[in-house]
Amino acid sequence: MVSGNGQPNLKITDITSEVFEWPRPGLWNGSHFYGNASLHKVTVYTDGGVVGAGWNGGTAATRPQRLMPAFVDYYRELCIGRNPLDTPVLVKDLWEKQIKILGPAGLHTQALAAILIACWDIKGKALNQSIHQLLGGAQQRVPVYIAGGYYAEGKGLAQLQDELRYNVEELHARAVKMKIGDPKVGLAGDLARVAAAREAIGPDIKLMVDANCACDRLTALDFAHELPDYDVYWFEEPMPIYWFEDHRQLAAASPIKIAVGENYYTYADFKNMLDHQGASILNVDVAICPGYDVARDVALLAQDRGLTIAPHGCQELQLPLVAGLPNGEFLEYYPTEVDPLRSEIFQPQLVPDKDGYVNAPDRPGIGFELNMELLGRYRVM
Repeated sequence: MVSGNGQPNLKITDITSEVFEWPRPGLWNGSHFYGNASLHKVTVYTDGGVVGAGWNGGTAATRPQRLMPAFVDYYRELCIGRNPLDTPVLVKDLWEKQIKILGPAGLHTQALAAILIACWDIKGKALNQSIHQLLGGAQQRVPVYIAGGYYAEGKGLAQLQDELRYNVEELHARAVKMKIGDPKVGLAGDLARVAAAREAIGPDIKLMVDANCACDRLTALDFAHELPDYDVYWFEEPMPIYWFEDHRQLAAASPIKIAVGENYYTYADFKNMLDHQGASILNVDVAICPGYDVARDVALLAQDRGLTIAPHGCQELQLPLVAGLPNGEFLEYYPTEVDPLRSEIFQPQLVPDKDGYVNAPDRPGIGFELNMELLGRYRVM
C-alpha cells in the first residue's frame, strides 16, 4: 500500500533500545575526560517487515548512554502506528510538541535523533535509495579531516607528531584536527603543541584546532591572534555555545574561520549564531539535533548565507548529510587510534582513499550496519 503522497504506507510496530560499553584508553579535550566507549542502538520495526537502525555513539566522546532507553520507552508509545517515512511530521510531533513536557533539548533529543535516523534508514530501504540520495546526492565524494590530537597520559610533543604524521601518511588525510584549551596546558603550552603539529604535517596539510568550549573571550582572542602563525584553517568551539555576542566579537577580530555547532540541538540555535555573524562553518550533528530533517534545514540555512557545513560526529551517520548537500566541506573522521574497536563496529569499514576522500554509500538507507556479533559481547542493557 502507498499513502496519498506516494510513499509506502508503513506503520511502526515496535522500537527497541540497546546499550553497549567497552574498555578504551582514556583521553581528554579542553573540557572533558573520556574513558570507556559506549554506543546506544535503536531499532524501529514496521508492519511491512522493513527494519531501520539508528544510534548514538561512534565518536571519542563518552555520554551517559544508559539513560537513553528510558527516553526510547517514552517515545515508543508516541510512535506506534505512525508512518516512519513521515519524518517531518514526526519531528514536529515528537520534538516541538513535546517541549513543554521534556524541555527543548538534551539527552532526550539525542535519543529521538537515533529514532529518527532509524526512520530515515527505513525510508531509504523502502524507497530503495540511499539517505545520501534522498538528501540531494549533491556530491559523490567528500574530503575527510582526521579527528585527533587529544590530550592523553604520557603524550608529549613527539607522540602528538607521530600521531599526526600517521594520519597524513597512512590514512591519507589532507586535513587533521587537534585539541587545544586545556587550562592546565595554557596558551603557551598549546601553541607549542600547534607548532609541533604544523612541523610534523608540513605546509600543505590543513590544520584545525578545537577548544571544546574551554576558553573565555580573552583567551579565545589570544589564540585567534597567534594561530595564523601556524596557518590554522579553523578554530572550533572556542567558547561556551550560547555566548553569541562573544562569538560575534571573536569572529570579527579573527583572521581564522570560526566553526561551531556540534552541541546545538535546534535550528534556532544555529540561526541565532549566524545572525550574530559568529561563525563561518557549521559542525551540525544528525545525532544531536533531531535527525536528518533538522540537520538538512541547518545545512540549507548555511548555504543561504554562503557558508559551509563540516558535520561533527559518527562519520557513518554524517556522510549522507555532508555529501548530500552542495555546501558540505569536510567529513569528520574518527580513526581507530581514538577507539581501537571502531574499525570492527561499522560495516563496511569506511576508509579514506589515497587522496583523502571517501565515497558516499549508494546502498539503501544509511548504507552502514552495526556489527552485532561483536557488539553483543559488550551489551550492558
